[in-house]
Amino acid sequence: MELFMFWALLGYSTLILCEASPLTVSSVLSSPFLMEVKEGDYEGNKTYRGYIVDLLDEVKRKASFEYDITLSPDGTFGREISPGNWSGTINEVIQKRAAIAAGPVTITSKRTKVVDFSTPFLTSPFGIVLLEPENIEESLDHRLLRVWAPLKPTVWMLIFISFLVTSTLLYIVSYFNPYEWRRMSRDGEATLREGESFTCMNSFWFATSALMWQGYVRAPRSIGGRIIVMFWWLFVVISISCYIANMSNLLKVESNSANIEKIVSVKNLNDFVNSDIPYLITKGGAIEEFILKSDARIARQLRSKSYSTVNSIHEGLEKVNDEPTQTLAFIGETMMIKYYLRSYSCKLYIVEDTSVFRQYAFVLPKDSTIERKINIAISTLDEMGFLNDMYEKWFSSSCRGITFDASRPEKYEVPKFFVLDMGHFSGAMVALAIGLVFGGFVTVVEYCIYKYAEEPEKEKTKARKATPRRTEGESESENTLLSGNKSTTTV
Repeated sequence: MELFMFWALLGYSTLILCEASPLTVSSVLSSPFLMEVKEGDYEGNKTYRGYIVDLLDEVKRKASFEYDITLSPDGTFGREISPGNWSGTINEVIQKRAAIAAGPVTITSKRTKVVDFSTPFLTSPFGIVLLEPENIEESLDHRLLRVWAPLKPTVWMLIFISFLVTSTLLYIVSYFNPYEWRRMSRDGEATLREGESFTCMNSFWFATSALMWQGYVRAPRSIGGRIIVMFWWLFVVISISCYIANMSNLLKVESNSANIEKIVSVKNLNDFVNSDIPYLITKGGAIEEFILKSDARIARQLRSKSYSTVNSIHEGLEKVNDEPTQTLAFIGETMMIKYYLRSYSCKLYIVEDTSVFRQYAFVLPKDSTIERKINIAISTLDEMGFLNDMYEKWFSSSCRGITFDASRPEKYEVPKFFVLDMGHFSGAMVALAIGLVFGGFVTVVEYCIYKYAEEPEKEKTKARKATPRRTEGESESENTLLSGNKSTTTV
């Protein structure tokens, strides 16, 4: 009996000691989840700090256990080397050398076959890091040509040709139309200066003045000439109004609007795969594994795009930040990216895509006795808002605008600018053509009216004016002379 009591007490004591012994937690140094403490930062025997340490400290209070952190032998969280053989922290849990594996360990289908996962404590969507475009200083050539940008070269050519045709036709009408200043000056009905109003040079100058919205001294007199001028003014008003309006829109657009439009059009992964922006990923990371091995449509599309690998998130962000063309992206897990963005200026921002995400959880053995306690503890911390506070502490940035705000798309929109082409000016061109044809036709009608109706009357009037008038004395003498001659002949 005494022997039985001895072994019972020994077993009970051993059980108590086992339950009270600290649990081994396997992890990997990965900022901000687990970092070594520099001397003087903390008092006591604490050698690590980070998100995982803060979380484990709270979980142990709820689940009543102690823990010791050990680092993974190969410095990885674990991957399947061969069927049934794993590396890293996953292998430590499988081999029962660790009771928990903690860190940014993602839940995957392969891992759930060999280990159990706790309730997720973090959900990290994929994020696309882009550089907020800046206004690039324009070159001298660009600044010189910018004034011509509102209209396409074909439109400028159209305006010039219209100017030549209108000026030439105005001169022809002024030269041949009998109701114009030139004919009136020749007939003595206008001064010589008025007759020179629409010489060849002055006709072109008149059209130029109208094109520059300047005044004029003298307008055409004939109906045909006035019709031509009226439609030319209409064409000028349309042309200048369109130029001024489009120039105002152009001044609102940044000099590198093509790059801006390309970048801000990316609002999710679907937009990104349809763009021509190259991207970077971390070598050997979860993103690369997803892109190379997943059969998802978005993974296949990302595989088809041009990408390069970097050794770390920090290196990827540096390359995006220093890219001279401002069109380079880095794709990674949002939580890790946000941590590294804390040390950058607000030039970089993230576009999150929640359609593809990863969940972080504790790794536990298949027969773990504390899994239920840990799950309850994590759920309780989530309900208390502790997990959100942890997120704000370790991942929030002083730049509140680093995350793309889908509720305010106008913030990322670039003012639209369309160069006016021939299609926009077709109406003005047709109107001017109608005016020129109609003015020419009316000129022909005026010429015919003058030629066959007014000119004969003028010739008769001139003939009458040219015949000398006789006085009454001259008429009586002539009559007497005629009478005398008649008498003499009779005798």
